[in-house]
Amino acid sequence: MANGQPTLHIQIPNQGWKQFLTGRDEMLAAYDRARVHSSKRPVQTGHGNVAEAEFRKWLSDFLPKRYGVTPGFIISQGVPNSEDFVHYDVIIYDQLESPVLWVEGNPDSSSQGRSMAIPVEYVCGVIEVKAVFNKKSVKQAVNQLGKLRPLMGFRKPSVHDYRFYLPENFFCATVFFELHKENERDFGALDALLDGSDLRGFYGGYILRPELHEQYSSGKISFEYLREEVDPNNSSLLFWSSSKCKKVNDLYLRARLLHSETHFSEFAFDIIALLKGTYRPYSLSSMYGFGTSDWEKGSAVSITYANPEDVKKYREETERFFNRNSETK
Repeated sequence: MANGQPTLHIQIPNQGWKQFLTGRDEMLAAYDRARVHSSKRPVQTGHGNVAEAEFRKWLSDFLPKRYGVTPGFIISQGVPNSEDFVHYDVIIYDQLESPVLWVEGNPDSSSQGRSMAIPVEYVCGVIEVKAVFNKKSVKQAVNQLGKLRPLMGFRKPSVHDYRFYLPENFFCATVFFELHKENERDFGALDALLDGSDLRGFYGGYILRPELHEQYSSGKISFEYLREEVDPNNSSLLFWSSSKCKKVNDLYLRARLLHSETHFSEFAFDIIALLKGTYRPYSLSSMYGFGTSDWEKGSAVSITYANPEDVKKYREETERFFNRNSETK
């Protein structure tokens, strides 16, 4: 104690953890409205566009104001004009230092919808956003990020300060708004993420809403190295799951998907750590926004990683047990 005041220490759940989750809820609410509106259209792409725009809006509000967020193009002095521009869903850049080479849009476009051209040396991160997590959308996202490979070299010392490549602490990632029950056995989606494992700074992925989980649960896809090859966990993507292994030198790399109510805050503050160059894959970047409904109720036990069907059966049997006991009294 100092001056009669209690010494503070980490609290779980900590102050404002549910309020922090309103950012995720607002993104999903806008996405759901757009999905309903586009359900009768011949080509249902409206909700995907809304997903991108809503994610950019949340990210722009969340990040320190040093960082700008835009869709658009990454321009390098080392790429000839004969090459086509590549459009990315989310570009995070140093808006205090970076010029904007040009802006594309129309009078009806919001500030989050206008595409900007950013010089390569000021680009801090790129995120590809998809509506649904499945093998097809993962391949699309990873293929798009793969177009960054020519920009992932390292600058050699020179008397001229010409910048051709992305900064050393650059990162890239994938975001998916939903994982449907019908896709729970689409394990090729996790395998497809391994195709991007050679990309410099590839974080992995995040799923805002896995179907059938708790209200606040979301999915986090990360990479881990193993000393020996192991079989993938192929029970359900709505359970915890892992991909096949990929040999990398003397180790084996796999993608792993877990679900938790803590993953939204973990993903958010991982982005800040990645931007600052302080990210560590196996440690928490921050405890802000950290909490779960189980902790809120006084229990350290979570059912998040349990098979949803087993959880349903357990709850039904528990309810029958208590109902039977109350009837015998």
